[in-house]
This record gives sequence, structure tokens and C-alpha cells, in this order.
Amino acid sequence: METIDERVETLEMTVARFITNTNAIIQRLDRTCERLDRSYEQVRQEMEKRDKQIEQRDKQIEQRDKQIDHSLEQLKRDAREHALEMAHIADRIGRFAEDIVGPNIPRLAQEAFGITEFALYAQRIKKWHTTDPSRSREFDFAIAGNRQLVITETKATARLKDVEDFAHGLKEVFDYFPEYHGYVLVPVFASMAVGPDLLKRLTRLKIYALVLGERTMELLNLEEVRAKRR
Repeated sequence: METIDERVETLEMTVARFITNTNAIIQRLDRTCERLDRSYEQVRQEMEKRDKQIEQRDKQIEQRDKQIDHSLEQLKRDAREHALEMAHIADRIGRFAEDIVGPNIPRLAQEAFGITEFALYAQRIKKWHTTDPSRSREFDFAIAGNRQLVITETKATARLKDVEDFAHGLKEVFDYFPEYHGYVLVPVFASMAVGPDLLKRLTRLKIYALVLGERTMELLNLEEVRAKRR
């Protein structure tokens, strides 16, 4: 039968093993906690690193957006300046008739067509159709005298369509100028320059071509059209 001393010894051994096992478990837990702490620190450092990268990227994006906005503003300013410049050029081209053609029309009317006295000399004259008052046309230049009516169309850049439209419109000229019905119609197409093919077309249509010469405006096909109109 087990004595009291033996029981006490057994209990002490059991307690010692329990303490030993508990210490081992605590040591393992400590090591696990250390690993977790290291892992947490690594994750924290990675998060901080990523936050810094995101912050840096946001700053780069913000800087890029500012540069884009600045570039867009510059483009807008450039576009406005270009538009103003083009408007100025267009305005100057639009004044081609007033600045260059206009002063030459009376001289050519006298020298080329023998009109010594003007019953009419008008620039950008607006006329209404005789039988249809709802229709109106603007004529760049109109000169009447010596039983002749000179109608001038001006284009800074000569195009075939402009010539054809002008030729077509000549059919109704006296519907807008009934007071000069019976006059000889003298059509003149004025431009900065006229190419060879367009000049041939104008001549076939019996339209005088008025262009810039060395000093002033001159008729390129005066004799040719004059011959066709006889």
C-alpha cells in the first residue's frame, strides 16, 4: 500500500512536470508572439512605404494635372491669338475689293471700255429683283455709262465655282438693273491671280479677267474677250 511520502513525492513530480510543460508552452507562446510582432512590424513598415509611394504618386499626378491645365490654358491663349490673327487676315482679304480693285475700276472703265461719263458708279450696291422683291443681290462694283453696264465680281482667291456662279448670275443682271436695260453688259471677274485654265474658262464665258499686274490691276484677256463679243 502506497505510503503518504510516496504520494507526496508523486504529487511533487506531477507538479514539476506541469510547471515544466507550462514553461515550455509559455516559451513557445513567447516565440510565437515575437514572430507575430516581427510580422506586424514588417506589415506596418510595408504599409508606411506604400502610403509614402501613394502620397508621392498623388503629388506627381497633381503636378501633372497642373502641367496639363497650364498647357491647356496656353493652347487656349494660342488658339485665341491665332483666331484673332486669322480674323485680321480675313478682314484684310475681305477688303481686297475696297483697297485694290476699287481704285482701278473707273480707270479701266475709261481706258478699256471707253466709258468717259458715269451714270452710275457704285461699290457693294444691293439691288432687289424687279419682279420678285423678296430676292436681292449685292454687287461688288457697278459702273454704267456710254450704253454699257460694267459688273465686277471680286474674289481674293479665284475658284472655278466662283467663276461659274458669276457667269450664271449674269443672266439676271438686268432684272436687278432694269433702268439700264438695253445697255451692253460688261462682266469683269477680279482676283489676286488667275491660273491659265481659269483664264481660258473666263475667256470662253466672255468675262474679262482682272488681276494684279506689276504696278496695278490689269485685264489679262482684254483683246480675246473683246473679239468674242463682237
